[in-house]
Amino acid sequence: MKSITSSLNVRSVISSGDTIILATQGGLGVYHLNSGNYTVYTKDQGLVDTDLITVHKGPKGFIWIGSDLGVQVWSLIDEKRLDWFQLDIEAVSGFVTYKDMVYGAVKQNGVWGIMEFIHSKGKTYYRDFYGRDDIGYIDDIVKFGDDLILLTDLGLIGGNPHETHPIFWENRFNKDELPIIAMAEKDNELTLVTSEAIYSIQLGQNPIPLVTNQSEFSTIRSIAVRGLLDYMAVTDSAIYRIGTDMFEKQFSDAGFHFSDITISNSLSVIGTNLGFAQFDGSTLSHIAGNEPIIAAPQVISITPDNKLIMANERGISLSGWTNLSIFAYSVGFSTQLNLEQSPINLGNRVSRMILGKDGNVYMGLIHSTSAGIVALDVSNGIKVHQLYFPKIQSTEDEVFIVSGIALDGKDNIWSTSVNNYNQPLSVFNGSLSRHFSINESGGILSNSSNAIAADNFNRIWIGSPSGLVMYKYSGDVMDPTSEIWIEESVDPEMTIRVPLDINVSAKNRLWILTPIGLIHKDLQVSDTNPVSQTGPTGTNGELFPYFPNVVFNSHSRIRFDPRGNVWVTSETDGVHIVNENGEYWPDINGLNESNSSLLSNHVNDVTFDNDEGIAYIATDKGVSVIRIPFSEEKKSYNSVNIFPSPFRIPSSIPMTVEGLKDESSLKIMTLNGEVLRSIPNSEVQGYQAYWDGRDTSGQLVGTGVYLIAVYDKSGAATIGKVAVIRE
Repeated sequence: MKSITSSLNVRSVISSGDTIILATQGGLGVYHLNSGNYTVYTKDQGLVDTDLITVHKGPKGFIWIGSDLGVQVWSLIDEKRLDWFQLDIEAVSGFVTYKDMVYGAVKQNGVWGIMEFIHSKGKTYYRDFYGRDDIGYIDDIVKFGDDLILLTDLGLIGGNPHETHPIFWENRFNKDELPIIAMAEKDNELTLVTSEAIYSIQLGQNPIPLVTNQSEFSTIRSIAVRGLLDYMAVTDSAIYRIGTDMFEKQFSDAGFHFSDITISNSLSVIGTNLGFAQFDGSTLSHIAGNEPIIAAPQVISITPDNKLIMANERGISLSGWTNLSIFAYSVGFSTQLNLEQSPINLGNRVSRMILGKDGNVYMGLIHSTSAGIVALDVSNGIKVHQLYFPKIQSTEDEVFIVSGIALDGKDNIWSTSVNNYNQPLSVFNGSLSRHFSINESGGILSNSSNAIAADNFNRIWIGSPSGLVMYKYSGDVMDPTSEIWIEESVDPEMTIRVPLDINVSAKNRLWILTPIGLIHKDLQVSDTNPVSQTGPTGTNGELFPYFPNVVFNSHSRIRFDPRGNVWVTSETDGVHIVNENGEYWPDINGLNESNSSLLSNHVNDVTFDNDEGIAYIATDKGVSVIRIPFSEEKKSYNSVNIFPSPFRIPSSIPMTVEGLKDESSLKIMTLNGEVLRSIPNSEVQGYQAYWDGRDTSGQLVGTGVYLIAVYDKSGAATIGKVAVIRE
C-alpha cells in the first residue's frame, strides 16, 4: 500500500541552517534551500500520521511532530521515525526545548497541559503530563528565560517546570486584560500581539508597546522575531514589517492564504495553503511542487485514460497533476503548480462522482450556488462541460443540494435533491430536463430522497426515509408512453428502514446500506414485482445484514471492484469488503489503520483500476493505493510479472506472481525441472499468487535461479525465472 497526499497546506514551518521543515496536511516536508530538493515523508516512509499540526527541532537535531494522533520523533539524517507517543493525546499545538527536555502543549483526555519528554542514552522517554482543568485551550508555547509561556484562553500563563507545578503557574504580561492573538520569542525577546498593540518584552523588563491602534492587529495569524525590536507578521494574505512606531505592509495578494512565519538567514519563510514562500522584504518567491491540491478527497474516480480524478469543496485534482481551485488565483504562484481558478462554486460538499459513457465526469454538489450537477471534460485538463439545475426551493436563496446522481442505460442523468418545490427527482439529457413531483409518484417520493441507482432493466431506484421507490418508464423519459411507480420496503420485517446508500451490481443485485448493515435484493424482470428475494438471511430465515457492528452514515458509499466484490466505506471504521457469496476480504475487519497502512479510518470513497487490480481509497488524509487480487479477467499470460527479483529470504513479504488468468496453478522448479513446490488454484488469489521461498517440506530453498511455471486447465502456460538470495 502506498499513499497519495498533498503537502501544499502548510500548518507550521521552522528552519535549520539551509533546511526548511514543514508540518503539512499531507506529511512532513523537508526543503533544502541550496539544492532546491523537496521531500515529503508520509506513512510510506514510516510516519504514523500525516495530518500534521506543528513541528519543532529538539535535542540531537531530532524533529518533533505534533498531530491529533500524538507526538512523533523523526530523524532527518536517517529519514525514519524514531518514536511515537500516543498517550491518549487529542491535540498538540506546539513544542519547546528547555535544558535538553522537550515540552509539548498537549490536550490529553480532554484536558490541556504540558507533556514532558526526556532524551537519555540514545532514546526518548515520556516523563509526565501536567494538566490544567481550568484551561480551555493552549494555542502556543514558547521558552522565555527559564520560564515556559503558554498562550491560553485565560491569557498568558507561565512558570518554570523544574521549580513549580503548572497548576500553580500565574498569568504573565497581560496588558489591559486583552486577549493575546499571537506571540513569538527569540534570543530572550518576546513579542505579543493584542487587538490594540504589539509589545516587545526584554527579559526582566516590562512590556513596551512598539506600535498601537492598527485595525489589522486582530487579523494577524503568526509573528516572528527578526531582530531586536524588529518583527515580521502575516495575516491571511498580507505580510507586515513591525518596529518602533512602524507597521508597514510589504506584500499583499488575495491568492495567498498565509498560516505561519519564521526567519531564516534574514529571509522570512512563510507557510501557505498552497506550499510555502520566501520573502526578502520586496519579492515573494513561492515554492510548491506538482501536487494535487485536494488533501482530503470526498469523491474519487478513474477517467477513460486511467487518470485519477478527485474532488472536495475546495477544488478538483486530476493526476498529472492539473488542479481547479475555488480560491483566488495569483500570478505569483510557482510555475510547478498546475492550478487554475474554478469557474463554479462547489458548495460545501461534493456528494457523488460518476463516469459517463461520453467520457465526462459528473459530480453532484451540495449547497452550491452554481449548479446541482456539473459535467467535466477531462480529456485535456479539467474543463466545465455543462451545468445541470434541479428545482430549488427559493430563487431568493439560490442554493442547489444534490445528494445523489445516477446514469441510466439511455444516458439520462438522474438526481435527487432535497431543496425543491416538492420535486425531489430530476432527469437531464443534453439541454432537456424533467422534474418529478411527489404527486406524480403517487405520494411515495419524498423531499428527503437521497441515494439513487439504475438497474440492468433500466429502472430507477431511489432511497427515501420510508424505504425504496422504483420508477420505470417506456419510450422517451421526457415524454414517456407509460410509467410505473413501485414502493418497496428495505426490510420486509421492518416498516421503516432508512437506506443510507444504494447501488446495483453487474449481476443485477440491488445492494442497500442501512444503519444496521449491508443487505441486498435480487432483482427480476417483472416491473410490478421487481424483487425476487432479500438477503442475506440466517438459518432461521431472518435477515442477517453484513457488517452489523460497523458505523455507517449518509456519507458511506457502496462500490464494486472489477470482480463484483462489494466495498462499503465508513467514516470511522475504514472500508469493508464482501463478495456475492458472503465471503469477506481480507477478513471480516476489512481494511483499517490497525491492520494496514490505510491513511485514515475516515474513508469517503473508493475507485478501481480494473486492468491493474488497484484500489484507490479516498480518506480524509489523502488516498491510499493498494494492489488487490481482483482485476478484470486476464485473457492470456502476456502480462505475468514476478517480483521482487532478486527475492531475498527469509522475508515477511512473499514473492508475488501477478497477471494470472483465472483457474491458474503454479509450480516452483529448479533449472533441472525438479518441482520444489506446487501452488494449486485454490491458493491463488484472483490474478495473484504468492510464494514464501519454501519447498513442499517447509524448508527455505537455497540461493539460486528458479523457474516459475504457470498454467491453467485449458493447457495455456508460461515459464518465468526468479533469482533467490538466501541470507
